[in-house]
Amino acid sequence: MSTEPTREILVGIDGSAGSEAALRWAYRTAQVERRPVTALLGWTADGLPRPVYQAAAAAEHGALAAAAAQMLDRTIARVPAPQPAVELRRLVVDQDPVDALVAEAKNAAMTVVGARGPGLAHRILAGSVAHRLLHRSSGPVVVVRGTADEAGHADETASQDRRPVVVGVDGSESSQAAVRWAAAQAAERGAPLHLVYGYRVDITSFGVSVDEFYPSLRTDAERLLADVATAGLDDEADLEVRQLAVDDTPTRALLRASAEAQLLAVGTRGRGGFAELVLGSTAHQCVLHADCPVAVLHA
Repeated sequence: MSTEPTREILVGIDGSAGSEAALRWAYRTAQVERRPVTALLGWTADGLPRPVYQAAAAAEHGALAAAAAQMLDRTIARVPAPQPAVELRRLVVDQDPVDALVAEAKNAAMTVVGARGPGLAHRILAGSVAHRLLHRSSGPVVVVRGTADEAGHADETASQDRRPVVVGVDGSESSQAAVRWAAAQAAERGAPLHLVYGYRVDITSFGVSVDEFYPSLRTDAERLLADVATAGLDDEADLEVRQLAVDDTPTRALLRASAEAQLLAVGTRGRGGFAELVLGSTAHQCVLHADCPVAVLHA
């Protein structure tokens, strides 16, 4: 059972099928962790010309707010209520969705969003709510893709799902945070924890033969996994843990593991530096292409 049972699971709602999948996942997790769920819809009319928005805000703000509340209610109604029941709070905020989620997330154990919002622009732009939130939120962010495989597990509670929780390991601080979080999730769900380290690189050190280089990489990977399992999981003595050193790049290793997982956790470097701008990073590629929900953890 969670040590922080009063902290909510925050779900971003935008009326899309992706946000329905996020709410469904949040319900299942809330049942296991005995947490309340807050379904938040943030709305603005910034897409309108400024004079039109100003006039609407003055004359029809109440109607716009009512329409936003109706969209939230309709989305919630499309997702079957869990049994046993979960406490649900509805929250409509006249604010940019990411700003609203970041503010509310201060009181949340995690923030859950869908991988796809409504409309073509959300499918092709890196500025979607999910990707903007990943860069701005300091807490755990879970992106739910709503894949066909996940739909097949919709009637299960999280504690009935026997698939593993997978976490990417690379020795960084954010990876260590991901391991701790994933271990707690696996323990809550009674699921095995798979520590995955993809150690293959596309270059070798000058003067070192390939026959020597790759065996040394594997040895180092196995040593790191053992250190993580020994030092990082002391509080989870009953947890079933597998250490997987994979001869592949980190991204490909984790994407393959996600096909058999109920949850994938990865670390990110956070908001500073060039890495934030590169959508080819392991975390971003997992969010875009994993076959299961992906949790992104900051150090």
